[in-house]
Amino acid sequence: MGLQQIVDELGKIIPSMRLLILFDTLKYLIKGGRVGKAKGLLGSVLNVKPLLTVKDGELAPSGQVRTRSKGMDRLLDFVKNAREVQDLAILHSTTPDEAQAIIERISPLFPKERTILARLGPALGVHGGPGILAVALREKELS
Repeated sequence: MGLQQIVDELGKIIPSMRLLILFDTLKYLIKGGRVGKAKGLLGSVLNVKPLLTVKDGELAPSGQVRTRSKGMDRLLDFVKNAREVQDLAILHSTTPDEAQAIIERISPLFPKERTILARLGPALGVHGGPGILAVALREKELS
């Protein structure tokens, strides 16, 4: 394909893409200026694990949980509630074992052999720190 054809195809796919990210701590989001210090302090005291998504090309809050296991449950629910998953990727910064556990839990919903497991690169990982888990998926396009 030519460059313009690739751009056109990506433009068609982007609306069907969904992303949910679980952060282990607010510490690195605060340092990077993504979360205000007051909110970060309160979240740190409460040991909150934020969940973020992408809306209109920007990171946006999608909730918070108090424990890592509840955050992993939310990632699973995210896949369960998706409309006909076409492609699925599980991303992690430093926890491949937890990422693999999510793949196992999702396997009744989406084939393991078609699930992509990937580690976040340093450019993305530095903003969220260690312990990031994310689910990226593409839903079936509406006709």
